[in-house]
Amino acid sequence: MLLLSTSHSRQIAECTMKSTVELLLLVLLWPTLTQAAVNPPTQCCSCDDLMPMFSPSGKFPQVMPSPFKIDFIGPNYRPDTEVRVNLLAEAGHSFRSFMLGAYTIPYKVGNKPVGQFKLLPNQDFLVKQDCSEGIVGGNRRTASVIVSQDMKPKNNLRFVWEANGNYGHVEFRATFVVDDDTFWVSEKSRLILDPLAPVPPPDSSRQRSISPISTDRCGESKGCYREPAGCIEPQCLYILTWMTYASHVSFELGGLADGSNDRYVAVGLSDDKYMGDDTVMTCAHNSANDKTEMFLSYNKQDPKSNHPIEKYVGDSQKLSYSVLLNEEGSYDNGRLRCRFNITRDLDRLRKELRPLRGGPVHLLFSRGFATRGSPNRHGLSVEELPLASAQKVDLSRMSNYFGRARYPLAKAHGCLMILAWVFFASLGMLLTKYYKPMWPNKRIFEQKYWFFGHFNCMASMFIITVIGIILIFVEADGYSEAPDLPQRAHPILGIIIFICIIINPVLALIRPQEDSKCRPVFNWFHWAFGTIANVLSIPTIFIGMDFGKVMVPWWATWILVIWVIFHIAVELSLEIHQCCTYKKNKERRKKWEQTKREYPKQHHPEPEPAGRRFKRFMLFLHIGFTALITLIMIIIIAVS
Repeated sequence: MLLLSTSHSRQIAECTMKSTVELLLLVLLWPTLTQAAVNPPTQCCSCDDLMPMFSPSGKFPQVMPSPFKIDFIGPNYRPDTEVRVNLLAEAGHSFRSFMLGAYTIPYKVGNKPVGQFKLLPNQDFLVKQDCSEGIVGGNRRTASVIVSQDMKPKNNLRFVWEANGNYGHVEFRATFVVDDDTFWVSEKSRLILDPLAPVPPPDSSRQRSISPISTDRCGESKGCYREPAGCIEPQCLYILTWMTYASHVSFELGGLADGSNDRYVAVGLSDDKYMGDDTVMTCAHNSANDKTEMFLSYNKQDPKSNHPIEKYVGDSQKLSYSVLLNEEGSYDNGRLRCRFNITRDLDRLRKELRPLRGGPVHLLFSRGFATRGSPNRHGLSVEELPLASAQKVDLSRMSNYFGRARYPLAKAHGCLMILAWVFFASLGMLLTKYYKPMWPNKRIFEQKYWFFGHFNCMASMFIITVIGIILIFVEADGYSEAPDLPQRAHPILGIIIFICIIINPVLALIRPQEDSKCRPVFNWFHWAFGTIANVLSIPTIFIGMDFGKVMVPWWATWILVIWVIFHIAVELSLEIHQCCTYKKNKERRKKWEQTKREYPKQHHPEPEPAGRRFKRFMLFLHIGFTALITLIMIIIIAVS
């Protein structure tokens, strides 16, 4: 009776441990697996900048021409007179959400809308009254914008706008949301004129555009770097051209932005593919004066940081850049473009700047937000990580360069971690949790099958993980901390996992005998450290796939999500199967122990567990599917 009670208690404890593992897995993985379902859909919009709300991280407004237009009837407006405004979509296009408002020119982020919108009969849209409030003609009047409330496809809409007074010339601006990933922000109409205001000069709402950067003479009379290779300037993600003279270098710098104010495109001159001790030339739109200008700065290695050099002396417009001979720039249709001549002796301005007389350099390109011309800190994701040229560029040669640098150590780290934790760790944990009773009378190297498989899987996982950690420490030149969450958590979780897998082999070396009183304590600690490492490995891998150096496409994450769902389904199936066969296996075990007691001198093989065909099928299914997913992920990481 005591033996049965002890066995029953041990079985309850094992079931409790397994249930705890499943619960931890579900709790920790649930945010990742259900992120798309939990996050609300992208909707319109903020009154200050017309940016959508709840847009996915890393998604930016479209920069290609919009298929949606804003039109109105009549060339001008008068107070208390209705103006018909239309939102139009090209054939085959529709939008699900929008926000429409009227704004005075020149438009800047933070400008408040003017006038009042009215709905036509049978229209069910939200007229927001809380976007702006101002005093017109001595009376306080509230302006409004129109926002959609539903997710139905829309293509042609009509509204009525009425001015409360004379504001000067006005333009209508709208944001169109097609889906969570596709949206156009702050699209504008032609001007609707105020008859009492001075006639505006042509295109007064934007800075004069400069001519596109020509690529016709790349590799002949001027040097060029283009990404992607062979692109013409309107289609290039980044472009830099140069012509070198005795005393100065003539540069053209351009790049793609998202169409909003205060954006920048920058190029750094570096000895390697990494940020640190670099000279940075930035083409930035500055909404404070509505100009696109050139700015200089430099990067420092320790700590990694960018240090802008003030362009003007105090509050005056006196230029402090003695090395900048001339410049022009524009920001139009989502493209930043700057032309400038700069002296080769940049160190005359600041000793931290690199003179343009040295040998070949790597080009580091970045883009994003800028504050008064100073680039804001970029992230480390695929969309935000600076692009480094594949080879060093000689600014004294009129050559044609292309291609982005790869980071083979970072990719090797990712491949090894997928192999270690998706394949070996998951299989090793599966064997020790559900396959101990299997093949009770068979041995390999005097060890049971489950233990032989578990030991070799975990040993392989340990060796591969150690190699992967060494590689990433070499790549990052030691411990490196990301600027933002969740990427900041990746190295921290990695260190915790590494500590756990170091402790477990040490515990195995001092493992007590099976009949020792200390064996249950060992089992619990061994299980705890292994479970912590295994549970933390999944979110750590998901976070790691977002790092730009690995350059994993966004859709590859869903392949790993499919595997996680599959693995949880396999564990739940085996857990249910184990509970269903528990009574039958207990009876077989009890009968076998009774036979051993009755005939102690005879050899009695241990009974085979019930449902072993199902368990074998699930094991082979897990090995095959996991091996396939592992191979696919390694190929994606290696070739992307």
